[in-house]
Amino acid sequence: MPSGSDSHPVPLLSQSQRLVTAPVTTDPETPLRAALGAAYDVRLLDRTTRRRTHLDTPDQRLREAGLSLTQLENGVLVGRRGNDVAVNQDAGPIDWPALATELPDGPVRDLVAGAASIRALLALATVETRSTTFAVLNSDHKTVARVGWTEGELVSPAARSLGIKVEVERLRGYAPEAKDVRRRLVAAGLDVADGEPWRDAVLTAANAGRPSGRRFGMHADQPGDLAVADALLGYLAELEASVQGVVDDVDTEYLHDFRVAVRRTRSVLKLLGDVLPAEHVGWAAAEFRWLGDITTPTRDLDVYLLGMDGMRAAVSRPDDLDPFGAYVRARRQEAQAELADALRSPRYATLTRRWRAALAEAITAPTNRPETAGDLARTRIEHTFTQVSRRAKAIKTSSPSAQVHALRKKCKELRYLMEVFRPLCDPVAYKRVIADFKELQETLGEFQDGEVQAAGLRDFAAAMMRTGETPVETLLAMGQLSAEFDARQQRARSELDAHHESYLGKKAARHLDTLLSPGVSA
Repeated sequence: MPSGSDSHPVPLLSQSQRLVTAPVTTDPETPLRAALGAAYDVRLLDRTTRRRTHLDTPDQRLREAGLSLTQLENGVLVGRRGNDVAVNQDAGPIDWPALATELPDGPVRDLVAGAASIRALLALATVETRSTTFAVLNSDHKTVARVGWTEGELVSPAARSLGIKVEVERLRGYAPEAKDVRRRLVAAGLDVADGEPWRDAVLTAANAGRPSGRRFGMHADQPGDLAVADALLGYLAELEASVQGVVDDVDTEYLHDFRVAVRRTRSVLKLLGDVLPAEHVGWAAAEFRWLGDITTPTRDLDVYLLGMDGMRAAVSRPDDLDPFGAYVRARRQEAQAELADALRSPRYATLTRRWRAALAEAITAPTNRPETAGDLARTRIEHTFTQVSRRAKAIKTSSPSAQVHALRKKCKELRYLMEVFRPLCDPVAYKRVIADFKELQETLGEFQDGEVQAAGLRDFAAAMMRTGETPVETLLAMGQLSAEFDARQQRARSELDAHHESYLGKKAARHLDTLLSPGVSA
């Protein structure tokens, strides 16, 4: 409910916020008076009907941060942190999804922008509410709180009743009284809202119908080919959950999630594909390689745009990079259009349809190979760990960059293998093994990013020079950045040479052995 600081009865909504007066189907005054007893009086303020659209990022970052965000029919945005007093601002019509940075300046944007970060805000669900608002008065006839009695109905994505919620709004200077009012209402058995009413119900409705990440629960003694096919079905579900966001270019994380699902699929096909029918694995590997190829240009350009603030901070005259930023955005627009066309193509539709059918066939008619899921987990993870460790020990200061990049790829494969078999792993050991590899992967990522981005900057500079329209200052700033990326690569190389034993040595091997012990070796 909107905030108020005075001690006089005032309407809950301002004139600009008030919508349609409508009757509430349940008389709330009698149960409120009964709950509050002789300590307080209640006075009717207003009755309203309004619609509110609940907003959050696709991965519900606002909810994780304890925030809620809704928009009223008249364009007013209402944000709240937990049980705090809500803040609101008039935002006008907004075409959702939208980034938080695209919202008008104001307290709501300030509240949610940090938590939402680079993810777009989506309209998850719409609720229609019929509210009666009362002032709660003490024995001195001072308003010490306001209480809203609200009946809710989910309008979209599916219509259903949400029941009744009671909200308590504290007023400045009367926090103890508001706490007492809330305590009395809860004691009377009324459903008092914590934060945004029905937010959990709304998010549950918004998540209904999303593809499931897994079809079956993995256990150590199930057939290995069934476990592998099940994992691949999960990655296909992740792919399909992201594809429309990629095509619509909602935010950059949809493409990132899509590419992760593709990489996981390719790694599983490479490391575990031999347990599946060979006639399916060959063409699937080629098609998922195609998906990796067509998504790479857009993602590479996203990396530059996402890092633009950091690059501006790294040069002496940040504004000199503006032409570079404009050039990358134009290139990205072209790459994104090509990517969207590819994902709308018959080839992509055929890939997903044929792959789903192939995996269903593998599940319903397994190959009856003798390996169990536990067998596969132990043998394949141990084998890949040995390969990673051997490659890491072989890298010297003089080793070529390609050797370091190959180690990074093999580390990713090991990570994906562990993710496939995580249900079979000891949870504590799993966290330890992941921690063992986290610094290594970050170091390897710094090394590759430094080399790739330095080379990319030089390519961009050459292409921009050919246009004959690039200021010299911009080219100099890009050269300064390229030198910084080269230095970052060298720092990462030094760290890798100094610490690879702690990343992949005896401690990591012990953790790995514990990881596979609980149900895998049975």
